[in-house]
Amino acid sequence: MTALLGIFVRIGLLVGKPQDLPASTTLPILTAILAFLTNYAVDTGFAREIHRLDFALAQTGLLAVWIGAAISLRRVWVRYSQTLSAVYGGNILINLVTWPLSFESGIGAFGAKVLGIVLALWLLAIVTKILAHALEVPILLSALISLTGLQLSGWILISLFPLPKS
Repeated sequence: MTALLGIFVRIGLLVGKPQDLPASTTLPILTAILAFLTNYAVDTGFAREIHRLDFALAQTGLLAVWIGAAISLRRVWVRYSQTLSAVYGGNILINLVTWPLSFESGIGAFGAKVLGIVLALWLLAIVTKILAHALEVPILLSALISLTGLQLSGWILISLFPLPKS
């Protein structure tokens, strides 16, 4: 288990590759559950619990769908479980960094915005690196695929769950 956590940390630090993960059928399920739970824990933007639950479920599901779409473009379905596990692991890592910051707004509004941008860019870098290895494409193409997938997911989420009025 410690070795597996080490692989996820190396992936999050942009050193590891999705191929370092075991090709397991249970790992994507476990990481999906953990990604869902951390997505739920981090999201404090909705007042009602049902919206948080639905939003976290939609986030987790959309990630699986667009990673599957990217994998299908290159017809490398054999890499789907490792790639999805690696992307979920990156999502979990970002959420675990973000989660303590959602309790306290001591860094101020500007600091929170800057930190949000930095964490979003970090997630983009993680997903880009993972897809570059999984799809065997140049890093710039992988960045374009990652940016497109994350942007489309964001638009779908905002359409389904409009931001609450403050």
